[in-house]
Amino acid sequence: MLGYVTIERGELKVRELDVYQGYYCGICKSIGKRYGQVPRFSLSYDAAFLAIVLASLESGEKESMAPEHCIAHPLMKKPAIHGSAAIDYAADVMLILAYHKFDDDRRDEKKFSGYAGCAALSSAYRKLRKNYRQMCDGVHEALKRLGEAESRHSGSLDETAGAFADIMELIFTGYDTDPLNKRVLSELSRALGRWIYVIDALDDYEKDKSSNTYNPFIYRKNSIAGAGDILYNYLADAVNAVDLLDIRRNRGIIENIVLLGLRRRTDKVLEERNLSINEQSI
Repeated sequence: MLGYVTIERGELKVRELDVYQGYYCGICKSIGKRYGQVPRFSLSYDAAFLAIVLASLESGEKESMAPEHCIAHPLMKKPAIHGSAAIDYAADVMLILAYHKFDDDRRDEKKFSGYAGCAALSSAYRKLRKNYRQMCDGVHEALKRLGEAESRHSGSLDETAGAFADIMELIFTGYDTDPLNKRVLSELSRALGRWIYVIDALDDYEKDKSSNTYNPFIYRKNSIAGAGDILYNYLADAVNAVDLLDIRRNRGIIENIVLLGLRRRTDKVLEERNLSINEQSI
C-alpha cells in the first residue's frame, strides 16, 4: 500500500532533488546503522516525505549533505543527510509499518512474503516496540479493524480508508513538535491516509476483481463511480493542511509532492480506470 507518495521529478530544482534524495538515503543509512542491512530493503520513498515534513517544522540551519556510496549504489555516490532526529524517526516508523504489513499478509493471506518479511524484520521490530509500544499497539488495532471490515466485505470507503487514516495519524503526530503543528499534522495525515488507501484500491481494482481478492470498490454500491471526486477531495484537504503548517525549510519539495506528485498519480490511475470502463461498455 506504500509507494504512492513521491515527487514530480521534472518540476524540482537540482538542489531540491538532491535534498529529497539525501533524506531518502539518510533514512536508509539510519536503518542500516541501527538495525542491520536486511531491513533497509523495506524502505519506500513515503518515508522521505515524512522526514522532510517533520524536519521542515524545526528551527536551525539547513541540512548538511555529503555524497556517499551505499549498498544499492556501490559505484556511484549519492547525497545523504545524517544527524536528523526526523530522519531516525521516519526510519523507525516505516519499519514498524513494514513489519505490520508483513504480519498482516502472513496472518490473513498466508503469503510467503509475509513470513519472510516478518522473519527479516523481527529483530528490529522487537527493539522498536520497546520505544514505540503505544504506536505499535495502535497500528495493530487499526489493522485489526481494517481486517474485520474486509472479512465482512465492507463497501464503505469511510470505514476502510478511515482505519488506514488512523495509522497515518499515529505516525505523523508521534513526533515531538508544537501543539499547533501537531493538530495540522493530524489533518494532513488523515487526508493522506485516506488518499493512499483509496488510490491503492482503485489502482488494484481489476486485478483484485479477477483474483477474488478483497477490494472495497467491488462491494461498494456505486463501484468505482465518483472515485475521482473522492480522491480530489482528499488531496484538497491535504493541500489545505500544508498551507497551515509552519514550514521553515524545503517548502518547494513538500508542495511539489502534495500539489504535483499526488495529483499526477491520481490523474494517471483515474485515466487507466476510465479506459477500462470504456472498453467494457463497447
